[in-house]
Amino acid sequence: MKSISLLIGAGFSAPAGYPTGDKLNALLLNCKADNFKFTSYGALYISPKPGNKTSYDVEFDFCMELMQYFKMKNGHFDYEEFYDFFRDEAIKDAGVEKIAQPYLNSSNVKQLLFSLTKVYVQVVSYYLKDKNNKKWYDDESYSTNLDLYEGYTGILKYLHQLSKEYIINIHSLNHDLLFESFGNTAFMAGEISDGFEEQDSPYYGDKWLSHGHTYRTRLSRYTGKYDKQFRLYKLHGSRDYGVYYKSEGSIASSENYFKIKSGIGFDDIYKEVKNTEGVVNYEHCWLNYHADFLIGKTSKIERYKEPLLYKNIFENFTANLEAAEQLIIIGYGGRDSEVNKLIIENFDYKNKPVYIIDPFAGSDVKDLALQIKAKLIDKQLEELNAGDF
Repeated sequence: MKSISLLIGAGFSAPAGYPTGDKLNALLLNCKADNFKFTSYGALYISPKPGNKTSYDVEFDFCMELMQYFKMKNGHFDYEEFYDFFRDEAIKDAGVEKIAQPYLNSSNVKQLLFSLTKVYVQVVSYYLKDKNNKKWYDDESYSTNLDLYEGYTGILKYLHQLSKEYIINIHSLNHDLLFESFGNTAFMAGEISDGFEEQDSPYYGDKWLSHGHTYRTRLSRYTGKYDKQFRLYKLHGSRDYGVYYKSEGSIASSENYFKIKSGIGFDDIYKEVKNTEGVVNYEHCWLNYHADFLIGKTSKIERYKEPLLYKNIFENFTANLEAAEQLIIIGYGGRDSEVNKLIIENFDYKNKPVYIIDPFAGSDVKDLALQIKAKLIDKQLEELNAGDF
């Protein structure tokens, strides 16, 4: 079948109440350090009660102070620029070394900065929730309504109409699970594949129940198979993606990506292993702290060629752009230089239509629209109809 390509950014999730970049920046800067706690094994939880500080709590306190320093130094705060700063630049900053002194304990400044990733990513992930404070949608009932979906009726009707004749390739820059939730509606009716499969997966997670008990459930792992009408490629990863690390003595190496489910933590992951006699054991993955999604304006680009997942997803992105009959861009700020480059090099915008849907288009979006000869549609996703295309 012929295909259509979509590229969606943070603006796509905004009607559901997810924070755009500016809102996320403000949330991070103003988060209440007293409520954020970390377990002794590094997992974030929220509690108003005081308690003994773990090493991760100390790293979090340092991270909060470092964010304020970054804002003061640069005159603004951007959560992706800050990630690049503490990963690559902060070690050379005399001001950072001074701030770090009360938090060092037995580590040095370099080790302290390196440890911030597992803390910072969890805090970012905490704020990835919709206006109803939902992050997961696996408890929602199937919706048969083809006439209304609050905030998204127009675009979902159009995609449903297109899917009768085209494969719809969706390339998402978002870490949330909103688009996956549309599979539980009549608009997409379960016809979403994202390259992960649960069948025959050796990976499991312990799901916590309300009364404190757990049960072990199989998790999907990445196979790179996309075989349904709507095909979802999460270019920057997702809040439910994790890496399984196999251990060989004191050495750990990445094996494959898996997806957690609601109620399962990244520290509760196991692999089913059979010995020579066929007896099943469960090997614990002891190196996971947080979801694997890409942050940083430059740091994330460096990971686009990683072989386990991102290389395959980006190869699909370029191939889908080359084959697409049209390109629809929704809620993308136009500031990822590598993504822009791939669009320009691989989509035939001189002969095929491009549409950018953004009622609040900034200068970067308008510049991109000029480069790729796109029609700029300043409507909300709710209001779209086939005539706009």
